Amino acid sequence: MKVLSKFKITKGFNTWLDMYKKIEPDLNKLGIKILWAGTNEDETMVYDVTEVKDPEEAMKLLTTREDITKQREEAGVILESTEIIDSISNDYWGWY
Repeated sequence: MKVLSKFKITKGFNTWLDMYKKIEPDLNKLGIKILWAGTNEDETMVYDVTEVKDPEEAMKLLTTREDITKQREEAGVILESTEIIDSISNDYWGWY
């Protein structure tokens, strides 16, 4: 299942992206894979399209697993701001 989500950041997009690349293998093993991520102009909000096996379990892992939450917090993610906006049932990727 794919979901559209958002969360606030305080240290800019590149800091978040560097952190994500470090934890990406662990997240992939847990069934969480970001397909696309982008930020607003002032780099205070990240929006992403993520493929997950179970959205509720993914949210739980991203907000409660100590090793993951510590790295996210250190990169400026405001954990409590994480919000799943909606699930995505059909999509189109123009570059394919």
